[in-house]
Amino acid sequence: MRNITSHLNEKIKSTQQTPANKADPKMSVQVSRARTTVMDSDYWTVETIREKDGLGDVSVAPRRDRPYGPPNRIYEIHVDNGMVGTAIREYPDRLKDGWKNQFVLGSGSSVAIAFDGNWQRYRKLWRLVTEEKPWVFWVDNSNILWRQHWDDALTKQQLATGVAQVRAIRAWKNRFLPDQDQGIVVGYIKTDGTVWYRSHCQQADYTYVWEPARQLHSFTGIALSLNMFITNDYRMGFVIEDSSKQIHSLITPRNWGGMAVEHHTVRADISATTELLKVTYHETMEKEYVAITVHAQASHLFGRTDNTIVYMENLPVTRLDEQETEYEDWGFLVRVKLDFASVNVPVITLRDTETSSQIPVSFVEEIAGSNGFEFYVHIDDTVSEFGLNEVFEDVQVTVAGAYNEAGYEHVLMQDSFTPINLIPPDLPLPEASTIWNE
Repeated sequence: MRNITSHLNEKIKSTQQTPANKADPKMSVQVSRARTTVMDSDYWTVETIREKDGLGDVSVAPRRDRPYGPPNRIYEIHVDNGMVGTAIREYPDRLKDGWKNQFVLGSGSSVAIAFDGNWQRYRKLWRLVTEEKPWVFWVDNSNILWRQHWDDALTKQQLATGVAQVRAIRAWKNRFLPDQDQGIVVGYIKTDGTVWYRSHCQQADYTYVWEPARQLHSFTGIALSLNMFITNDYRMGFVIEDSSKQIHSLITPRNWGGMAVEHHTVRADISATTELLKVTYHETMEKEYVAITVHAQASHLFGRTDNTIVYMENLPVTRLDEQETEYEDWGFLVRVKLDFASVNVPVITLRDTETSSQIPVSFVEEIAGSNGFEFYVHIDDTVSEFGLNEVFEDVQVTVAGAYNEAGYEHVLMQDSFTPINLIPPDLPLPEASTIWNE
């Protein structure tokens, strides 16, 4: 609320409040409440779930079966005197039943809960419509992180070991690009203070998988606490408190493709002209008909030219040693994945960052089924006998000549990675061929 200005205050105090005296004040009061975002602490509804000694970590998640109106049930997971339990509460709680305990998952110290679902547009805004039941996550007394689809014990599975704290959130899922799903993100702090996460995401073939664990390398401190959030501009982020009480925020790029702009309809109007020509018939036995069929097609092509290398890694290939025995050699095959697909096989070059020398490449091929996202880079063993095994620092990868669906060339992409499982060549020491004195 703002104070009234002194000029307006004098008009209010005037004994002659008339339009002629320019003192005819009027007031209109409008009260509104935030509908889509919380802009003030007064909009929070505070409710006590339980009160007793020995309570620990707690996490709640609302279930929403439609993109409008309030949620219809609240799900909860908590730690009560070292035991992990669950509860639900109808919303709104018209019968005043309160929180109802459900099932116990065992001993634990940290818990999290998150619903999977799909984003649906309602009144120009995206809202998450959830599944019927949520995923629950907990850390047991052996520091093992578990996940389970609510009360379905058959879905119980270990996600990680050596975990101290867990948090979870349903991040943005692109409705139009199936492989642009941030998924249910399960973030956790390990006992050594590093921060990791695993995601349950939709893949390019529309299947859902739990992706491998990934470390947040951008955070280099020792983490004490963790939380996660999503923003209204299609990002997901981590908030980390380190051992020196500093707060760090890490945020993803925008996952907005096809979602930040309302749907548009492309309509093609096709016209055709029929011209009747005079035809002279000679001894015709039946009528003749002329039919015109028009075929039209409109293509919506991907035209972005910015692109990046998502990851690079060296892979093993089977080779034979001098005794004709098979062994795995990690020095002759590199896999490269791009953020956006290339309709052609680009030119990919490798360079030793220590010596600045180029590593010879025999050929590059697209990985079958990758739809232009992933490529194998084969190192030429006829030129380099040991391949990457002679590399002691990072390998720089450069991708050029990649084109999108619309025929535009992607920008030059460049990044570096550290090869693994390399075996440096065991070269014999030089021997003297001739010895003399003078």
